[in-house]
Parts: sequence; C-alpha cells; structure tokens
Amino acid sequence: MTLTASAIVRSGMETIPGLNGIRALAVILVFFAHSGLDGVLPGGLGVTVFFVLSGFLITTLMRMEQQRSGGIHFRSFYLRRVVRLMPPLLVIVLIAQLASRLGWIEGRFTPQGFLSVLFYFGNYYVIAHDFAGMPHGLGLTWSLAVEEHFYLLYPPLAAVLLKLNRRKVSATVLGALVAAVTVWRLWLYEQGVGEHYLGMATDTRIDAILIGCLLAVLRNPWIDPVPPQRAGAEVAMAAGCCAVLLVTLLYRDEQFRLTLRYTVQSMAIAPLLWLAVARADSVWLRWLNARPMVYLGTVSYALYLSHHMILLGLQYHWPHADWALTTVIAATMTLAVCEAMRRWVEEPCAAMRKRLHRRALTSPAGTAVARVGGSAPGPVYGQPRAGGGGH
Repeated sequence: MTLTASAIVRSGMETIPGLNGIRALAVILVFFAHSGLDGVLPGGLGVTVFFVLSGFLITTLMRMEQQRSGGIHFRSFYLRRVVRLMPPLLVIVLIAQLASRLGWIEGRFTPQGFLSVLFYFGNYYVIAHDFAGMPHGLGLTWSLAVEEHFYLLYPPLAAVLLKLNRRKVSATVLGALVAAVTVWRLWLYEQGVGEHYLGMATDTRIDAILIGCLLAVLRNPWIDPVPPQRAGAEVAMAAGCCAVLLVTLLYRDEQFRLTLRYTVQSMAIAPLLWLAVARADSVWLRWLNARPMVYLGTVSYALYLSHHMILLGLQYHWPHADWALTTVIAATMTLAVCEAMRRWVEEPCAAMRKRLHRRALTSPAGTAVARVGGSAPGPVYGQPRAGGGGH
C-alpha cells in the first residue's frame, strides 16, 4: 500500500476534492430532516454518509503519514482529534447551557448528561435516558461518540495492517469486522434489543466507518492509481448505487430497517464516494466542488452541532409559524454561528493541528510512534487539509 507518483503530487494539494461536497450533502439531509421533513428526507442517511467518509479520510491520512514518516504517531493523532473536535463542541455546549438557563430552548443538563456530551459517551447515555438530561437539540452528539470511540480503537489496528503492507490481508480483516458488526446487530435484534441501541451504539454502527476504511485500503481514489474513465460504466454504477439507497429507504420491513439497512447503505455510499474523488473534474460531478458546497462542507461540523438546537428553539417559541419562514430563519442563524465558529475557533485550531502534524513527522524515532513497514521514513510531503475526521 505505497504511494504512487500521482499521489505524491496530489498530497501537496490542500483538500481532497469532492469530500467537502459530500459533507455538504450529508449535513443538508440532516438539517432538512430535523426541520420537519423527516418523513420525506432521510436524515439518518446523512449520518451514515458522515461515518463512511470519516473512515475513508482517517485511513487515507494514516496511509500517507506512514509513507512519509515511517510510522503512525499516536500521540499526535489523538491530539489532532481533540483539537479538531473538542473546541467547537465546548462552544456549542456553553451556548446550549446559556440558552437553556435563559429559557430559549427546552431541557437542562444533568451532571451525567453534561459529562456524556463532553466525554463522548453520549450515545450510550441517550440509549439509557432517551434524550433526557441535556438541552433539546444536543442528542445528535450520539454520532460524535461513535466516531470518537472508533478513533480511539482504530489506530493500533491500522498500524498493524500497515506494517503487514498487504492490501488483501487488510481488506480481509476490515471486511470480517464489517460482517461481525452486521451479524452482531442481527443477533441483538433477535434478542429484542431496542431501536435506540441498534441505531446509536458504537458496537452496532461502526460497520459504516469500517466500510470507509475498506475503501481507503482496497481502492483509494486519492493515493492509488485511478483507472481511465469509462463514462458509461461509471454512470451505471452511480445509478445502481442510488437505486440501492432508494430501495433501502422505501423498504420498511422492521428487521431490515434496524439491521441490514445500515450496512447496505454504507456499501452503496462507498462507490459514490470513490467517484466523487476520482472524477472530481468531470462535468457531472464538478458541482460538488462549487463554492457553496465547499463552504457548507467546511463548516459542516459546526452546522451539525448547532442546527437542531436552533430549529427546536424556534419551534418551541413559535409553534404555529410557517415552516418555510422558520426554516429560513434557522438556516440563517445556524450559518451565522458556523461563520463565527470558522473564523474564531476552527481556523486557529486548524493551524495548531498543522503544527502538531509537522512535529509528528520530525519527531525522533520511537517517540510515541508505531513504526511500520520495516523501512526508513520516506520524504515528507504536504498533507491534504481535508478537515480530519468528524463532521
């Protein structure tokens, strides 16, 4: 799993094309589902898209770090995750606490609810307490917990797989884990486990993230050779994947909806993600890299964190207001929060992450580094600034 010459050239670019557009589509689905269109738009599918994208991105960056420096610098990796995800979350938690105290939104933090959000066990807390114990609109932090648990456990496994440097072995291991999670979810359903657990627990939802990892290992459109474009076949593949996603949404059998649906959706999303990156310059996918989509993708994490609280606050105070008016006001308020967060929180934190990354690449051998591949570190190339994991 070595870098190609084209990947080395690409690694000097600031972003992986297409990813911000995919993020934008995912967060748009979530926003409008929460606005009251959940019977029409699948917000849960947006979360699954985020999961697949996160697995793809984190594994891509690890592969590139291993090739540049000869290892995965665990301490730097975990610090970058904290710097990326914690400051915006802290800001939103403080805003929610203030808004709750002032009566702008419903719900109050209990000590357990507060800790569950800050320390990323919100999914299991929500499963146990049914969204009680936190301001309304923060329950969606369950998905952050799933990703953080994965980020905690995955790097050691990734280091071992990179050391083996055998694509088929890595794909087999990741595929087996996907199958194990799917079987586990089916077994839990047969035991009568509830919908909240099946849909929000880390042990039942990481198959989507693993499928993103599998794509990054097996057929990575950013760092592996990309075959020549075959427009007809690729359009057919995209249409087929979209058709599969549509079927998963229309087929309402309870067992399928709570078990196999998540895996099937993730497997259909992965080829679409491949196309978005591999064919980013094509006419029919260029819109993913248009300025509005790139901007929404850039602020998608803050948008995801803040939008539901704002929507529920408006609906609480003006329950009979016109849907369109409420949605426009909520979107405007959410984007204002996102822009402030981007300027004064996320951009300074991004600069700090870059410094941490450079320090990791120049650190002495053996300093919290898992050496892989058995060879000397290769030359250091610029890392694509793709936003890191998370939303």
